[in-house]
Amino acid sequence: MPTRVARAESQSPPTTRGHAAPIAQIGPLGKPVGAVIAAATVLRVLHACERPLNASEVARAAGLHRGTAYNILRTLQAEGFVGYDEATRTYAVSLQILELAYGVLRRSGLIDIARPLMHAVSDAHGVSVYLSKVQGPSSMLLLDWVGVALRPDPHVTVGRQYPSPAGASGVVIAAFGNSSEQELEALFSQVDWYDKPSFPDFLARVKEAKQSGFAVDRGTMFRGVTLVSVPVLSPSWELLLILTAAGHSHDLGDDAVGALSRALQSAAGRLSDSLPLLRLG
Repeated sequence: MPTRVARAESQSPPTTRGHAAPIAQIGPLGKPVGAVIAAATVLRVLHACERPLNASEVARAAGLHRGTAYNILRTLQAEGFVGYDEATRTYAVSLQILELAYGVLRRSGLIDIARPLMHAVSDAHGVSVYLSKVQGPSSMLLLDWVGVALRPDPHVTVGRQYPSPAGASGVVIAAFGNSSEQELEALFSQVDWYDKPSFPDFLARVKEAKQSGFAVDRGTMFRGVTLVSVPVLSPSWELLLILTAAGHSHDLGDDAVGALSRALQSAAGRLSDSLPLLRLG
């Protein structure tokens, strides 16, 4: 088993029904405010959709009455968090929200600590590098990415959640997470790959990743794209983050993948050592 440092990779709106319902007292956190929950749900609906939505679409997706959704949208618009297109009568998350997001990234330490490490790998190996927070066995949240070598997903954006287990990062989640084989099989059946392996083949990749401390996907997640992922582990060996590099498969032979995996593991080790300085909550 590798050491911790060495192992340290036109559309319908989504439905989020139930999120806006009032929630009972939850102990030390106090009683949630229903209006705030509803507003947060509206923002998530707008964020998750790849096109602007009208008030009726937002209401259906959020499980709200249309009048409630409309009032929330207008309030968020007045506060600068939502933009409105008069011609189409649709709403979208405003670019002004980037001010909040940038502040979060700056205070988290990701820009000052993680990004230089990511740039070093990207520049040295001609790849794009992505840093994701593990949200559990079934999803990751993209925190940052650097490099212009490749964007295997044309919709890649900071703050987007990605389903798992898929690709090299999904292998890492399976290898260093706590899901049972039965749980993994159920999750694996729900995700799409370009050329999806069988579940036994996926488990073989998981076993190999446990031994080597990294995972490689050669064009089965995205056609013609090689992905290399490594875990960033806490002092108690908890999987917190994943570093992933993406490059054209014809540029990443065995020797190049070996060098890239070592560079990613070195960066992950430094990130692991810097976890006390990061704010990832």
